[in-house]
Amino acid sequence: MRYGVWLSWGSILAIAALSVMGFLRLIAPETLGILEALLLCGAWLGASAGKHHDRTGHKSAVLIAVIIVVTVVWLLRPVLFIYVPAISINILLACFFFSSLRSGSVPVITRIARVERRDFDDVVYAYTRRVTWAWALFFTGLLIEAVALIAFAPIETTLLFLNLINYVLIALFFVAEYVYRRIHLRHYTHISPLILAARLSRRGIMSVIKYREDGRH
Repeated sequence: MRYGVWLSWGSILAIAALSVMGFLRLIAPETLGILEALLLCGAWLGASAGKHHDRTGHKSAVLIAVIIVVTVVWLLRPVLFIYVPAISINILLACFFFSSLRSGSVPVITRIARVERRDFDDVVYAYTRRVTWAWALFFTGLLIEAVALIAFAPIETTLLFLNLINYVLIALFFVAEYVYRRIHLRHYTHISPLILAARLSRRGIMSVIKYREDGRH
């Protein structure tokens, strides 16, 4: 459903905007953390909108549980929210990419490539599997970096990386892979990232997350 797409992408953009506000000291770190934690819930709800209506009760239970945890932590030690978004996002993304590489599953980038192109063959499959490995290791690296910064670096340096530099690194990694793909697979057709994002939005984010080999969900 379209409202789900708007909720999901709106939450993601709001997280990015809040991170910049946190870096500019326009918002307290604790407030930044709790807002980003709630926006993560919004992104998840938007991504799952219109899918598996029979699991609405399950989604509601998960959301209520998250809200309870957020409330308890807020009351006991709100400073912990400074680190919640960076740690949770990297754990979720690393697990998601690694889990798609297990036997019997389809790599995440392979799923996206099958939305993008019709000229899909063994060469493209092998490439997309390698890129899925690269993204999985990249997010694992960001997670290790976040833990190391929290443990050893000054809080100003930690927040600089978690709220700004890491997002820049993700964007640079995406651009570098896109440029390399255009060179390495130059004999194949390619569409722009904006067109691909539009196709994914129309199809629904959950169609990639809950991908099946035969295309059924």
